[in-house]
Amino acid sequence: MTKLGSLKSEKRLLDRQAADRIRQHILQGILPASTRLLETQLSEELEVSRGTVRSALAVLAREGLVSQVAFTRWQVAETSAVDAWELYTLRAALEALAARLAASNMTANDGKRLRETGAELATAVRENRFADVTDIDFRLHQKIVELARHGRLAEQHDYILQQVRFHMVHSGFLPRDYSALVDEHTALIDAVINRDLDLAERLARIHNEAEVKLLSAFVEQKNKSAVQ
Repeated sequence: MTKLGSLKSEKRLLDRQAADRIRQHILQGILPASTRLLETQLSEELEVSRGTVRSALAVLAREGLVSQVAFTRWQVAETSAVDAWELYTLRAALEALAARLAASNMTANDGKRLRETGAELATAVRENRFADVTDIDFRLHQKIVELARHGRLAEQHDYILQQVRFHMVHSGFLPRDYSALVDEHTALIDAVINRDLDLAERLARIHNEAEVKLLSAFVEQKNKSAVQ
């Protein structure tokens, strides 16, 4: 397993830094789902106290990336089709509201920013840079949420999106049709920019409903393969 790297010389709050470093390894798939996390090992690798590691793991537990088993040990969270369904249905509700609010708040400059991100997505697909597609996809949805200008919605969306990314990485999720992905996002961008509130809300919800079925299938297949 790749070591996390020392935090001994860092000046920021160590528990936050430790959480950032562990989170990064989880979301990159370096620490697989269900991996046991030993406080002593993490403490040695990060060169911080076990108390600092414990605080960091508690933060990640609140984010849904880590779980504490019987109050005695820590592990990377598990994945399941039920979890995927819950995350995506909640994401659909948040992003549908965000799309509606963003459409009602839309300015010319906001529209330009959305178009630029949509163009980035289309270019990445056209050039077969599929490793970049997910990052741009997430960034596009985050921009729409940002344009909703709703602080608490944005905060909850960040938590949900983080867990969605976790499930995607640990299930090996990939879109089945990248061209359709571009078309769906283009339609959503158009609806938001054109201030069509009802259509923007509906397209955001439909997009997530389609993805949850696909992600659930990937998660189920991954978990079946792990059992066999």
